[in-house]
Amino acid sequence: MKTFNNYMLQKNGKLGCFLTFLLLFNITAVAQKAQAQTYQLVTSSQIKVIGTSNLHDWDMTATNFTCEGKFVTKNGALQDLSSLTFSLPVANLKGEEKLLTTRAHKALKAADNSKITFKLTKATVISQQKIINAIGNLTIAGVTNPVNLKIAYVVNADESITCKGAEVVNMSTYKIKAPSFMLGALKVGDKVTIDILLKLKK
Repeated sequence: MKTFNNYMLQKNGKLGCFLTFLLLFNITAVAQKAQAQTYQLVTSSQIKVIGTSNLHDWDMTATNFTCEGKFVTKNGALQDLSSLTFSLPVANLKGEEKLLTTRAHKALKAADNSKITFKLTKATVISQQKIINAIGNLTIAGVTNPVNLKIAYVVNADESITCKGAEVVNMSTYKIKAPSFMLGALKVGDKVTIDILLKLKK
């Protein structure tokens, strides 16, 4: 009888340890899952394309586009970025001059490729510097190329996240022919800077 009781105590002890481990595992998993939350764009965001020409600089701005990211935060600090996508309709990218807007949309092949998109493939958060190294695929005019964006971020008091960054690209890399004006008297440079300001909130 003593041997049997010892056996049952030992068995119940192992079962209790297993159940405790399982409970702690589930609690940890739920806690970790709760930290990864989906953030979406708010209206104060914008994307600006800045370029040059042989006569003067130019720029085009869009404030109407979509962006969504999954951020992991802890105690008000950013821990990780597991996904990020944005989609910008070319038609929403506009300059001060109507002719510039029209020619740019044509150069970007908006009729056949209506959106500029980005999809994150890997991100590293450098919390000490408030920097995200974001590697992903940028698609312009139907051509996709890998890019490495260096994004500065701030976690705001209302738990929204503000991201700022810029990427210099060559239009020729995306098979875009730089537009010209006034019978070629004004020629646009191949390099453009994509300036990004994103504000995202849960």
